[in-house]
Amino acid sequence: MLGVGDDPRVFSLLRVPQLSETLSSVLDQLERCQKALSDFLEQKRQAFPRFYFIGDDDLLEILGQSKNPAVIQSHLKKLFAGIFRVQFGDKDATITAMCSLDGEVVPMLKPVVITDAVESWLQQLSVGMRETLVDSTRVTLDASPIDLEKSSSQVLNLSECVSFTRDCEKALSGGKGALTALHAELLGRLGEYTSIECDTALLSLKVKALVMDLIHNMDVVDQLLAANTASVRGRAGK
Repeated sequence: MLGVGDDPRVFSLLRVPQLSETLSSVLDQLERCQKALSDFLEQKRQAFPRFYFIGDDDLLEILGQSKNPAVIQSHLKKLFAGIFRVQFGDKDATITAMCSLDGEVVPMLKPVVITDAVESWLQQLSVGMRETLVDSTRVTLDASPIDLEKSSSQVLNLSECVSFTRDCEKALSGGKGALTALHAELLGRLGEYTSIECDTALLSLKVKALVMDLIHNMDVVDQLLAANTASVRGRAGK
């Protein structure tokens, strides 16, 4: 079979002994290799389900170059919707921060160590991402005033939703007057946000998102007032 390429004429194949059996054997070996490769990739995908988001070629490149920063950067955005790229520590041995497409940089709560077991450290990155966002949300909720520059847009909006839910539940127990006061407070906050001078595109995106949430929250309070809602269970007052 090695000499087939030396003579491109079809009739030359007739001189190859047991050609049919040889081709069948080669095809069988190729199918066995393909099945073994598919089983191997399936094991990796079961170990880290986000691998189902990418094709076999991309997965093989990741597995073969798990410590190559360029390869990591090119594929992370396919595995994590919110991560466009990452920042590395000394000697590219750890991941120290997550970066969004809009340029937000979120330092990891704990650096993720890059090892040969790519599915293992990617799982640690997934866990670290959630832990970092939870901690950042807690810090933002406790902060007064909120630092728009420091907090990520996702955390700012989540904190706004949590704060509104907490304040709204408290106001419902206080009657119509408390809901009216909450509406006035939200209106004042809306005025503060709209008066901020945004000197960067990123800050502008954050403020716009917060303004949209505030407008929605004010509409919710208006609906609660119109329905004479008297409790979190939604029962109207008499």
